[in-house]
Amino acid sequence: MSHIPGMPEQKAEKITYGSYLKVPDLLTLQQTLSRPEHHDELLFIISHQVYELWFKQILHELRDVAMYLDGDRPERATQLLTRVHGIQNLLTQQIAVLETMFGVEFNKFRDNLRPASGFQSVQFRQIEFFSGVKNPRMAELVGDSAADQATLRAGLAGPTLFDHLVRHLHRKGFTMPDEVLSRDTSQLYAGDERVSESIAMIYREHEKHWPLFSLCEHFVEFDERLSLWRFHHVKMVERMIGGAVGTGGSSGAKYLMATVTLRCFPDLWAVRDRLGATY
Repeated sequence: MSHIPGMPEQKAEKITYGSYLKVPDLLTLQQTLSRPEHHDELLFIISHQVYELWFKQILHELRDVAMYLDGDRPERATQLLTRVHGIQNLLTQQIAVLETMFGVEFNKFRDNLRPASGFQSVQFRQIEFFSGVKNPRMAELVGDSAADQATLRAGLAGPTLFDHLVRHLHRKGFTMPDEVLSRDTSQLYAGDERVSESIAMIYREHEKHWPLFSLCEHFVEFDERLSLWRFHHVKMVERMIGGAVGTGGSSGAKYLMATVTLRCFPDLWAVRDRLGATY
């Protein structure tokens, strides 16, 4: 609103570190359930809230990776994936902080968490779906509201990061099969040997196609770092609760271990089999 002549000007509220970052509000969000309050519950809450903040940032970056691929700007997409790798590294390193909490101490307040579980993280399921790990059952089990369910259904139905990559490579002259380009993106993609062969052409002449080669390798690194985080996570869970059932009712470490070998981009891994000694 413009200033009215004759009226005193109202000063804009001064922005400070605390007001910009909403620090006072942020520090009220760690509410423990244990009574008397257990010392380690605060660590547990903060660690998982930090995970959710980084998940939000990962989703923000991956959406723009897809946008840059659609705009045929592979270098910019690669730069954002480099940022995502840094975040993934932080997520893995954070597990060491959680492991300073002994399992015997965690079990003193663990029952207060039931039936809540990290299994129910909507943002992590969004990352999985966008990365290609599509599981319709998760869309049914996860989410606290109709809005969450709608978000997950949209993620389940939409194209994956790899779909955006394949379409970009196709426009760059690396022919992809019509069945893959027009596939039902709500379904799990298991890979196609014609796609891996087309991508292998980039790898065989990687210096000639450096921007695309680097882009593909950053996709592989994302996939690898996700698996490494899953592995460290499951070992932490085993250390904390052994083979006990998870607070949300899952099989705990047994379920988590089964996810370690999941691959988001099977065609990019299959390329290695095609190149052999020439790579």
